[in-house]
Amino acid sequence: MRTLEVKDLRSRIGTFNLGPIDLFVEKGEIVGLIGPSGCGKTLLLRTIAGLQEPLSGTVTINGEDVTFLEPHLRGLAFVFQENALFPHMDTHNNIAFPLLISRDEEADVKVAKKAEELDGLSNYLDRWPKELPAGMKKLTAFARETVKKFNIIMLDEPFERLDKKIRTELRSTMKRLLMALGESVLIVLNDPEDALAVADRVYVMDNGNVVQQGPPREVYDEPNSLFVMELFSTMGINRVGDNVFRPEDVILSEFGEEFIPEHCGPYDSKRIICNGRIRGEYVTLLLPLECRDMDSITLEITKSFDL
Repeated sequence: MRTLEVKDLRSRIGTFNLGPIDLFVEKGEIVGLIGPSGCGKTLLLRTIAGLQEPLSGTVTINGEDVTFLEPHLRGLAFVFQENALFPHMDTHNNIAFPLLISRDEEADVKVAKKAEELDGLSNYLDRWPKELPAGMKKLTAFARETVKKFNIIMLDEPFERLDKKIRTELRSTMKRLLMALGESVLIVLNDPEDALAVADRVYVMDNGNVVQQGPPREVYDEPNSLFVMELFSTMGINRVGDNVFRPEDVILSEFGEEFIPEHCGPYDSKRIICNGRIRGEYVTLLLPLECRDMDSITLEITKSFDL
């Protein structure tokens, strides 16, 4: 049985229209919603959660139609982007809050166990939210939602507003935690690197609609549009005439085209980034490290779109 199934879902906020949207999350699957800011990802998440009333369509959780069920009756572990921690409670009581509401006599034991599962959180149980590092605030919000019983975890942009080091560490921690829990997850993402690292499958959104879905590596390798190709290219795209391609979709080949590098610099341990000319036009390309001292390079573009 699918944990979550959405059919023909429509919603609206102001003048922005969402849908119709069809999506599903299998039991134990981590599914990402990815797209540019303002494309409707958070609105979709909130509509599924019952925080925004739909115009039409259905939301089914574990086979039950919950389209018009109150949010607190849907069995959701919903982690907001802003964390929504109670400023007057320490970490322990923030995590324990849903258990205290339900008068769970084992609240303290469950909080201690949950904190132990989350890298280093046990050391912060007596801290106030304002005293917590950014990563620990995220983990506290995650712990509060997952310490109780739930049907599906919903995360709204958990890696936003974090510096690169903390973001990378939290992403690794979150993936490990989600895999260990083995529960169904719907997560809103902005960065394709996050999608490739965390999600089993993604729905790519643009202007309130799903434009492609599949495993993130498959979407990266086989984008069905220029929009998706550009979204999944962290280095941007190159345009040569009517041809558009990603810098990383270029390889050395004796049967390719001549590229004349004019300025090159290191990009990472295996690649350099070069400005130069191909087909008489100026472009920026990622190239293998061995190209750094070459005056002329023969290249093949492996994947491209024609405008």
